[in-house]
This record gives sequence, C-alpha cells and structure tokens, in this order.
Amino acid sequence: MAAAEDDWRLEQLRSQKHLHRIRLERKPYRAYRPGWDHDHCVACTAQFAEQDLPNERVLKEGYATCDDYVHGAEYDWVCPECFLDLKDALGWQEATAST
Repeated sequence: MAAAEDDWRLEQLRSQKHLHRIRLERKPYRAYRPGWDHDHCVACTAQFAEQDLPNERVLKEGYATCDDYVHGAEYDWVCPECFLDLKDALGWQEATAST
C-alpha cells in the first residue's frame, strides 16, 4: 500500500535526500563489514541481522543499496514493507543482480 503524505516514515526521510531516487536490490542481509552485527531499516528502524538476537524480531532479508549509492552497496537497508509502501513517494527503483 502506498504511504499517505502524513506517514511518519516519510516525514523522517524527506530531509535525507541521499535516500531519494535510489536503486535497491532485494537480497539476504549481510553485515556491512566484520564486527558489524546488525542494521536497521532506514524508514521504520526494523532490525536486520544475520544471526538471531535474544528477545528481538530480526529480518533476514530486505532491500539493500546498490554500488551506485553514495555510501556504496549494502550500506543502507529497507524492510520489504517500507519498500512497498514508500517506493513511489521516494522514487525508489527495484534493481536486480544484473542491473
């Protein structure tokens, strides 16, 4: 479902221009570098991790930034629900492994 103009997730992302009109690829979550144990969805803060964490709901896959992103591939992550809800409002494009 597309986000409403007053969606709290859009409110916090509007000022983060580096997250507008980017390509995101759906893939299993991988830590950004050794010692990095988790990430959060840039929109709703849902947690991503490779391992289960006690007393936490952890996502194992989502949408990751691509090589052309200002911070590089797999630096920022978006949960599947936020991607579907916010992609039109933020101009996100779904990339595939070959694009």
